[in-house]
Order: sequence, then C-alpha cells, then structure tokens
Amino acid sequence: MRLVLISGLSGSGKSVALHMLEDLDYYCVDNIPAALLKAFVSHTLRSTDNQYERVAVGLDARNTRAEIAIVPDLVTDLRASGIPCEMLFLTASDDALLRRFAETRRKHPLSRNSEGLREAIALERDLLDPVVQAADLIVDTSHTGVHDLRDLIRNRVERRRNARLSILFESFGFK
Repeated sequence: MRLVLISGLSGSGKSVALHMLEDLDYYCVDNIPAALLKAFVSHTLRSTDNQYERVAVGLDARNTRAEIAIVPDLVTDLRASGIPCEMLFLTASDDALLRRFAETRRKHPLSRNSEGLREAIALERDLLDPVVQAADLIVDTSHTGVHDLRDLIRNRVERRRNARLSILFESFGFK
C-alpha cells in the first residue's frame, strides 16, 4: 500500500491535486476526519481488494484543532509500521486566495458571520501549522495554474517506469 496525504489552505488546489491522483488510479477520499484516518488505513490494509494499493486522502481545516494536532504523530506511526506515506501541503499567498475566492464566489469553510475572508484565511493558516511542519513537500500555488499543478503532482507522486507507454487519443471536428 502507498498512502499520499494532501492538505493545504482552502483555495490552494487540494481538489485539483486529488483529481490528478484519481486520474492516476489512486483511491481518493476527500475531507475525512483526521480522527478516522488510522481506522481507514487499517481497513484498507486488511482488504484483499487491489483498489487500495494506492490511496490518497485529503485533509483540511474542517477538522478540529485537536484532530489536526494528531496528524504528525499519525504519519510517524504509519511510517514506523512500514507503510509508505507521503504528505503534501499546498499553500498560496493571501492575495491569491482572496482573488480565487472572489472568482469562484465560494464561501471559505471557516468563514463565520462575524469574520471576514482575511480572518478566515489567517485562522486556517494557524490551524494547519502542525500539518505544515510535518509535510514532505510544501507547494506554493500562488503563481501556478491548474495544468501546472496537475503536472507537478503527477511528476512528484507518480514515478512511472521508463518502459511504460501511455497513449491518449483525442478527436474533434467542426461543422
């Protein structure tokens, strides 16, 4: 089994990264409570199904502070037990995040009625600090487009063998 944990700030590209891993035949779970991660990994290890050979899990700030605090120790325990585990953290500048939220018109997951977007981003940075400290790779996506991020994730996570051939056929036409 190979496990990739994806975390990061809301709006930094976690969904893009998870979709890329899904395209690479990873079994992906997004927004799992961190407290359930150990039970989920245990379940996948006991399974005889090949779909759990490569697993990617998205963790974000919708977890409680206590749940996020256990993530670094959990990663250490998984590695000590022989499970290849890699943690990626995606971040972006405040200006880039503000621009992305304005473009998508989505509400930040930590926004409350009395707090603005800037305050929610600052709160999320503080909340996810233990995950940042445990990350193997921190990627700043402030100036990275969707396609560049997909390529970066593919090159970092999916180390294909040289002898493997991949062909993509695309067809189009004009009336």
